[in-house]
Amino acid sequence: MRGFSRWSEANEVFVNLRGFIDGFMTILRTRFKAPTFEIRSRGDGALIYRRIEAEMSRAEVTRLLARTLTAVRQVEADFRRHCREFGRRVGHGADLSLGWGIVRGRVIAVDDDLAGHNVNKCARLCNQARPYGIILDRDDFPDLPRDARGFVQQDRILDGMDVARVWVTSEIASQFVPRERLRETPEVHVAGTCLAQGPGGTITLLVARRSPHRRLFPGLLEGCGGQLRRSETFADGVRRHFRTELGLDVEVLEDLHVFYAIREPGEPVIPGIRFLCRRIGTNEPVSSNHSELRWVTVQEFANLPGEDFVGNLKQEVIDLLQRYHA
Repeated sequence: MRGFSRWSEANEVFVNLRGFIDGFMTILRTRFKAPTFEIRSRGDGALIYRRIEAEMSRAEVTRLLARTLTAVRQVEADFRRHCREFGRRVGHGADLSLGWGIVRGRVIAVDDDLAGHNVNKCARLCNQARPYGIILDRDDFPDLPRDARGFVQQDRILDGMDVARVWVTSEIASQFVPRERLRETPEVHVAGTCLAQGPGGTITLLVARRSPHRRLFPGLLEGCGGQLRRSETFADGVRRHFRTELGLDVEVLEDLHVFYAIREPGEPVIPGIRFLCRRIGTNEPVSSNHSELRWVTVQEFANLPGEDFVGNLKQEVIDLLQRYHA
């Protein structure tokens, strides 16, 4: 509970504090029901946990997070009502908010309580959820649910621990954080469109249709790419994505590139750079993340509807091809 320590010093509050905390714990037990969840009181807060399978698919993890965030929103609505009712009854306002830290991982059971690295990490994340809001461990929860809005990626330096890659809600992201507490790691994307040159100089282009189940741009046509890793060159990143996602080796034509930006409502702008690439070898592409992979002639590519592509990809590739032939 944010603002609790100073608020609880008032005489009207102090003599009614036990009832206020009991009401708070009742809200938690209502929304995080036993026996699925267990709750341990922590003074002005609580440790809430549930046992889950050690091995979960990425989709299962995202669904677990969606259910957790729903319960969090319900608790926050109940807590606001609880504060208003307390203020009316006692005659002293309760202008309090909640901060949340959420992690997933192994813990150690000690005398009917929990300990270990993940418990410590969760407590430290919760401590940084100020003035209120939610901090999620991004390694534990790599994908946000569809209805999760307003989260921003950050790297936070935690006391006595490694740097934590996190999602934070906008209330937290908007606060000033001293430089020594925050490491800026802006997300940058790289992408490539692959061409294959046949006998007589005939050129074909590889187009990939995103799976209809993808969160961003479902069913649209793209090349190949994704996030750039730390200490990785643009060309190395493009080659890595082609190799791991499509099973292709490519030559990155570094002089033939164009800049782009991924812009989605409620999401941070992601800058990117797209290259024209040449296929090396004769391997055919394979992907489980796409519903269709095919080679098309330059004319067939030009005849595809522009709205079938991610962003301005079609025109960007046409411009790169003109420079390739120049």
